[in-house]
Amino acid sequence: MRRSLALLALLSAGCASRNYTYYLVDPAPQKHPAVKDDGTLTRPFGFGSTTVMKVRWNDGNLITEVDVPILSSGQRIVVEHAAGSSDVKTIPASRVVPAPPTRADTSLVEAYRARGLRVAEDAPEVSIVRTRSLMQDAIKNGNYQLALEWCETVLQRYPSHPEFLRAKASLLLMMGERDKAIEIYEKAEGIESDPGVRKKLEELQKQQK
Repeated sequence: MRRSLALLALLSAGCASRNYTYYLVDPAPQKHPAVKDDGTLTRPFGFGSTTVMKVRWNDGNLITEVDVPILSSGQRIVVEHAAGSSDVKTIPASRVVPAPPTRADTSLVEAYRARGLRVAEDAPEVSIVRTRSLMQDAIKNGNYQLALEWCETVLQRYPSHPEFLRAKASLLLMMGERDKAIEIYEKAEGIESDPGVRKKLEELQKQQK
């Protein structure tokens, strides 16, 4: 009887030191180094609850931009690209969606950056070439407000772009916003001087006196 109890105790100790996987798979599978848990992370959520991951979607017809908070508790994010459930809070749609960049924009963006001009990295990427065409079409149709909206989609990303600054000033002038047009013309001249713009600016400044 004592021998049976001792044998049972020995088997119990052996079972306690080995999990069920040991008995199902022999030898035990090796865990890949990438999924090994080496203990506490060096900087777990070091940036706190204000850390976000920016997610963008732009198919040329609709743009969606979401700041997803990084939380230790985990989360599920649902993004609706169209009107859906009334329980989901949505952002009002704008009239124009920034045209997605193409290969034709690469050299223009590189030239802009090479001049040391500021790029608003948080703003949506936009095609300079395509937007220029859309803006010109709106101007030809006499829709200056729409042309201004197209112009703004580029300036949001490239706020110091002299061509679009001059276009914005001209559109404002055609819409009767002379003082604001002068302000934008002066800003454009400070970045890149243009003889025609300088002449027009001088005329407008004289009219102010």
